[in-house]
Amino acid sequence: MSRKSFGQQIGEFENALEQVTSAIPRDAMFERMPPEELWSKAEAPVTQLKSLAESFKAYLLILKPEKAPTIERLFEAMMQPLNAFEEALFKESTDSLANTKAALEQLRKAIVGGYDFLILAKEIRKAPSPAIKEILKLKEVYGAKEYISSIEVPETLQIRLTSLIKRVEALNISLTNLEKALNSVKKNLHDLQEESLKFRSAPVEAYAQKPPETETKEKSS
Repeated sequence: MSRKSFGQQIGEFENALEQVTSAIPRDAMFERMPPEELWSKAEAPVTQLKSLAESFKAYLLILKPEKAPTIERLFEAMMQPLNAFEEALFKESTDSLANTKAALEQLRKAIVGGYDFLILAKEIRKAPSPAIKEILKLKEVYGAKEYISSIEVPETLQIRLTSLIKRVEALNISLTNLEKALNSVKKNLHDLQEESLKFRSAPVEAYAQKPPETETKEKSS
């Protein structure tokens, strides 16, 4: 389950909890409906609450494993009364209205536990364990990458993209060759500068050696 779908299920859970809270107890108390009728109204939202709670529990334990004891406690605080609610409605008794009253008391406890569980789910969704949060981000990025790669591109656009990629590759090759040629020019220029310095220093050395030769000729004469 992704964080987005988990957020959607939190909304569904809250709506189901509100439906149970506002509709079923009020109708049962004012209309004094028998257990069978109460169950016909309660079955869908109660079953949905139980199913969503199971999903929440598994996902919350993944998001915040260090909160496992609290998650388990609040989960049971809702699930046990919900199960007891159903059992009370179908309990064999000569006083069906007494069964309705007992069932509604269990439902009240389940509603209180359900809101506590809802608050916990919202808190953990906003602040999961740091390491788990990073893993989920990477998973979502990878999923987005897979989705983008699976999108079908029109043939005309595919041709243009292929042509553009080839042009970029050719430009990259040209820039690489140009860089090599520039380095070669720099090296040749450096060599010429070195040779130029040698030519400049040669006449000076020759002139420096000339006086001794002149002096030797004068002595021999």
